[in-house]
Amino acid sequence: MWYIFPQVAGLGYSEMAQWYAIRNRDEAIAYLGHPILGKRLIEISETLFLVASNNATEIMGRPDDLKLRSCMTLFALLPDADPVFEAVLKKFFDGKKDPATLQMLD
Repeated sequence: MWYIFPQVAGLGYSEMAQWYAIRNRDEAIAYLGHPILGKRLIEISETLFLVASNNATEIMGRPDDLKLRSCMTLFALLPDADPVFEAVLKKFFDGKKDPATLQMLD
């Protein structure tokens, strides 16, 4: 989950979460602009729309549903973000961004 839907540093405490965490907005912009990483993040995010359910907990379980929300929030906040990130937030989280991610980026 950590390397598929990365989240902002400080939210996860496991070794893997810390290793794959996005440190700041600039790193998130670089990740999204990377020809492989950014493309794959958008593709896997689009794939979520193939699932009939709109319940992230049902699909992924906890705490991966929280990690998904955090990831989508992080990338939705970037300038010129692909609309898929907001769309995933709308489908699975009633459009509500993750407050912990918002706080970490302030």
